[in-house]
Amino acid sequence: MKIRTRAIFSWGITVILVLFFGSPSWAFAKKGPKISVGNDPFLKEGSPELVLVEVSDFQCIVCARGAGDVMPQVYDKFIRTGKVELIYLDLPLHKDSFKAAEAAGCAGDQGKFWEMHDRLFENLQALGPDQLPGYAEEIGLDVAAFRKCLDSGRQAGGIREDMRVAQILGFTGTPAFVLGRRLPGSDKVQVLESFQGLPPYEELEKKINALLAPQTP
Repeated sequence: MKIRTRAIFSWGITVILVLFFGSPSWAFAKKGPKISVGNDPFLKEGSPELVLVEVSDFQCIVCARGAGDVMPQVYDKFIRTGKVELIYLDLPLHKDSFKAAEAAGCAGDQGKFWEMHDRLFENLQALGPDQLPGYAEEIGLDVAAFRKCLDSGRQAGGIREDMRVAQILGFTGTPAFVLGRRLPGSDKVQVLESFQGLPPYEELEKKINALLAPQTP
């Protein structure tokens, strides 16, 4: 994941929106259900109990801004240091975003999901099916195997399952996020907080730190 920081701009826009329109759309919800994260792409060091689930769409402009501004800061402070696991769920809502999600999954088969993740967000206005193999070549994939995977549609089932999970959580747009804890010995996460929209990094950091703090009986 590339490290780029433009969070001050995003924070300023958020403050203006709050002043004019009241509470932001990223207000946190209460404890929710247990969700399965199965074979979804992840980033972690060690075995952190706290999980941040990112629900995203490769043609979503706000998602792209989060991938460039907010998530690199989260990675640097919490994921790289072994405190939090990041999991990515697809919620494709735009014309070419379902096939783009399949492309990321096919890249994941070759161990390069996150490289394709970055490349797709860098080119969110150019994600037609005929353009995807070019990105596969740029990140060093076996392009023939990538094309075969993309044409087979074998990633589609996992993407639809992600969409089902997003529906269970009540998400109707992207980006959206879940903070939760892994249930021992399973692929399930207990939802602790969920929110839709892109918060300033400072708000997300505060919420993660609160959940990482020792819990009093």
